[in-house]
Amino acid sequence: MQTQKSTEVILALDVESRTQAEKIVQAAGENLKWIKIGLQTYLRDGPAFVSDLASEGKKIFLDLKLHDIPNTMAKAIESLAHLPVSMLTIHASAGTEALARCSETIIEALPEATLLAVTVLTSMDAENLNRMGVMNTPEDQVTKLAKLATEAGVGGIVCSPKELSSLYDALPSGVSFVTPGIRPAGTDLGDQKRVMTPAEAAQAGANYLVIGRPILGAENPDKVIAQIQEEVSSSQPSFLS
Repeated sequence: MQTQKSTEVILALDVESRTQAEKIVQAAGENLKWIKIGLQTYLRDGPAFVSDLASEGKKIFLDLKLHDIPNTMAKAIESLAHLPVSMLTIHASAGTEALARCSETIIEALPEATLLAVTVLTSMDAENLNRMGVMNTPEDQVTKLAKLATEAGVGGIVCSPKELSSLYDALPSGVSFVTPGIRPAGTDLGDQKRVMTPAEAAQAGANYLVIGRPILGAENPDKVIAQIQEEVSSSQPSFLS
């Protein structure tokens, strides 16, 4: 049985410019503790922006989704050793050797960071997987990849909140669950297909909720974050009820 940690909100800071990103962070206020820097932002604004955000007291989730041959992935992690990163993503589908190599490398390069394995993107559904030759359901494929990753020493899993119930007892104690595909009730789903509300995801056992557009597009991001945090804090995981 997993030990449930408190559920925290991560802002997916995927916007069109550093200036816009800085305005949103400022508007989000002190309640915002975690920021996700994705490929778009990292390639545009570079490591300096990561360091600047960390100097303001923010915890950084660097979402690069590394996926290459094992040596290249390990060297990429080594290149991040100077950065104040608390979480970093790789693709579970890179395979056992790459997962194990990256798990070993991050201990040396980023000892304070948690390595996360991305399973099946929340924009994917069964039809998308089938067209790629994967005949498993999304849930079965997520479980398969999550087990592969944790057996290789990866400390956290990125998955849709809809897969949490099947993963929670299937994986070792202490594994962190990071869930994109979070949409407050009444908001646009965008390109997400496997989604839950913040309360539903918290009840399912998510440790971190990655939320972008509902906060980024808000007139008052700080109020939206506060509402989400209040909703999450009042939600008890269903398996503990």
